[in-house]
Amino acid sequence: MLDPDEQLCSQQQAEKNIRAVFPEVRQYLAGVLDTYSPHHESLHSALDVLLTQGRPTPLELSLPLLVHAAISGEARPAVPVAAVHALWWRAANVFDDFVDGDEPPLHGTAPGVAMVAALEGGYGLPLRALQAAPLPGPLRQRLMQDYLDGWTCAIDGQIADVRNHPQEVSTEEVLEVYRNKSASIYEMACTMAARLAHGGQASSPPRPSDSLDPGRLAAPATHTGVSDVHAHQSVTAWGEFGHLLGLLAQFRNDHDDLLDGDREDLRNGTATYLLVHLLNTAPTARERALALLPQAAGSDDKRQELAHMMLAADVVGPYNQFLTSLNSRAHALLDTLAPAPPFTDCLRARVEAETSLLTPTCPA
Repeated sequence: MLDPDEQLCSQQQAEKNIRAVFPEVRQYLAGVLDTYSPHHESLHSALDVLLTQGRPTPLELSLPLLVHAAISGEARPAVPVAAVHALWWRAANVFDDFVDGDEPPLHGTAPGVAMVAALEGGYGLPLRALQAAPLPGPLRQRLMQDYLDGWTCAIDGQIADVRNHPQEVSTEEVLEVYRNKSASIYEMACTMAARLAHGGQASSPPRPSDSLDPGRLAAPATHTGVSDVHAHQSVTAWGEFGHLLGLLAQFRNDHDDLLDGDREDLRNGTATYLLVHLLNTAPTARERALALLPQAAGSDDKRQELAHMMLAADVVGPYNQFLTSLNSRAHALLDTLAPAPPFTDCLRARVEAETSLLTPTCPA
């Protein structure tokens, strides 16, 4: 066993190795994009802007590479999956900006052009990226199905998110939105990377959000000699890990907006989990919170007051317990799926970075 200093050094080297693959992912994307030229120059130029200027997401490249490396010891075979994951996020961030009423940061690109480019960048181009990968046909088809399943879940979640009103939904309904619009994409990335690492042996469609007993799974160092049943269980569990990481990332995103941002969620009347949790578990505060909601759209003071209510100790306490349970489950899966450092240490660091517990602002 490595001592703490050696473990840290090993983790830092692993992170460096992962970052060294990033240019290969970008090169792969550029190669796929070039298949549009010269007959589709307008689309090519719009997609190039999307890839070079689109709003990035921190784990868009690293997550698939880390999962593949944690299973097999190698990150480079997951380059096509990392490319697909990055494409989804670049496109999704354009859609998200439009939904929130913001102008996407695609300089010099008309909003309509940006939207159409994002549609192709999030749907057609990822399928082309998988089609171009040098993989056996059945494995390529399974990966494409994984991607389409994630795309469909995310679109469903985004529509439900726009339709939901805080005063009309339950926390379970909000959690289902989070599972679809955010967690499904982390789930998709981890599922695809794990399936690739196992060489296509896990041919059955996984259900990562179903509960699994981590104790049933052993951690393979490589896919060589691993049974189809075990490969399927491993892919399923890796998908569940991604699902949990995606949920934590969504909650952290909520916190960033509530604590450090412009409180756009409150301004837009978004049904966030914490807001709905307040409305459904704090009867004495519900009436005041409901009165503040329509006023929050145009008043910093009303948003501040509502945020203060959301951070009350009796609201935050059980909420933090729920987030802690997600964190613990993610670590438990890593304990069984890939207990050996260094790449697993990098994934643990991602779990901790996305786990954002809230500090109460009021006494209980």
